[in-house]
Amino acid sequence: MKVDELKNEILAQHHLLRALLVDLGDVAQQVSEGDASGEQVLREGAHQLAHALVRHMTDEERLLEELSREGHAPSAEHLAEFQHNHVHQRELLASFNTRIESVHAPRRLGQIIKALTNAVILDIEHEETAIFGKPSFVV
Repeated sequence: MKVDELKNEILAQHHLLRALLVDLGDVAQQVSEGDASGEQVLREGAHQLAHALVRHMTDEERLLEELSREGHAPSAEHLAEFQHNHVHQRELLASFNTRIESVHAPRRLGQIIKALTNAVILDIEHEETAIFGKPSFVV
């Protein structure tokens, strides 16, 4: 793949993740405000998001390695940092998946998931700035 194709693949994945994050964040907000009717959808969506993020990290590491081989300097500089961060993030997501089932208060569940969605959106923006010099989309 060419550098532009690799960059576009990362950005396309980030775009899909952002859409998931915004949708899940909206449900989390509603549940945190007392609308317990979305609790099961929120739990299921949170698990799906965690799995999607783990898959994305694997893809992102592969794409960054390819970008590095293609001579995209920021990718080479940040690859080790991303791999290190992804180890920590995978651990957090595993803990998050367990935590989702142990939180019984819907409002608290909504707060936790809303905080996660906000944090991941910020992390995506940070990654894009590190790799490309600017975020591709600000929510």
